[in-house]
Amino acid sequence: MNKGKEIYKNIIDTLVDKSKNCVSADWAISGEVKGNSKDTEKLNAIFSKLSKYERKVLAQYLLETYADGIYDALCEIEWYIDCKDMKITVEGEELPITAFEGLGNDFIGRRNDWEWSE
Repeated sequence: MNKGKEIYKNIIDTLVDKSKNCVSADWAISGEVKGNSKDTEKLNAIFSKLSKYERKVLAQYLLETYADGIYDALCEIEWYIDCKDMKITVEGEELPITAFEGLGNDFIGRRNDWEWSE
């Protein structure tokens, strides 16, 4: 397989891995936001009122929202590729965005354990 395809697959798989964890979800599960943000105290007050189960439900929602954001960003990039002739190159290799199902669909598919075709 060519280098561009391998880089592309690695990028999608890395984004899939990143979509399975985010600090906001971790904070929801632990019930404590870290840092000095002006919203830290407000969020911690809300988290303290939630049960462990409710914090887990919220964390799952935050993870899905995080993944939705990655998907939306990939679809926006794909629009530029399709409609504005944008190209993505890494280490001199053009990434074959259309070699599989496209950025957004490849991301969703790989999140659902879809195997890469050759």
